[in-house]
Amino acid sequence: MKTQEALDQIGYLQKLITQTRLRAADGYPFFLLWGFLWIVGYTGSILWSHLVWVGILLAGGLISIVIGFKKKKGLPVPPLLKKIGWLMLILFVYIAFLFNQLLFTTDNLQVIFSFWPFHIGLLYILAGIFVGRSLVLIGCWLIFAAVAGIWLPSPWHEIWLAAGGGGGVILTGMIMRRQVIKNA
Repeated sequence: MKTQEALDQIGYLQKLITQTRLRAADGYPFFLLWGFLWIVGYTGSILWSHLVWVGILLAGGLISIVIGFKKKKGLPVPPLLKKIGWLMLILFVYIAFLFNQLLFTTDNLQVIFSFWPFHIGLLYILAGIFVGRSLVLIGCWLIFAAVAGIWLPSPWHEIWLAAGGGGGVILTGMIMRRQVIKNA
C-alpha cells in the first residue's frame, strides 16, 4: 500500500468515527428522558411501591417511540453506528435475560435495584470505545454508583441510585446535546 493510500484510509476512518459520534449524540433526548425516568422510578419506589417501575417502563417505551418518530429521518446512519446499535441491542436482550434469572435467585432489593445501573454502565463503556470518552467515563460512574449502592440501606439506596444513576444518564444527555449544538 502506498503512503497516500494509507493516509486516505486513515482520513476515511477518522471521518467515519466523527460521523458516528455526531449521529450518536443526536440520541440525547433518549438519555434525558430515561435519566428523568430513573429518578422518578427510584424515588417512586420509596414513596409508593416498587411496582412504579412497570408504569415507568411502559410510559418510557411509548415516549421513546414518539421521540424516535419525531427524529429526523433524512440523515443516513453511519455503518459503524448501525453495528454498535445492533451490538447494544443484543447485549441488552442478554442482560434482560440475566435480570430475569436474578429475580429467581434473590430477593435482595439492593442487588436487584443496582443491577440495571451496573449493566447500563457496562453498555456505556462498550459503546464509548467507539463513540467517545464521555460515554466511557459516565459508564464507569454508573458502575461505581451501582456497586456502592449495594451497601446502602433503603431508602438511601434508592436516593443514591436516583441521583447517581439517573443523574449520570441525564449528564450523558446534556453532554451529547452540547455536542449536537456545537456541531450544528
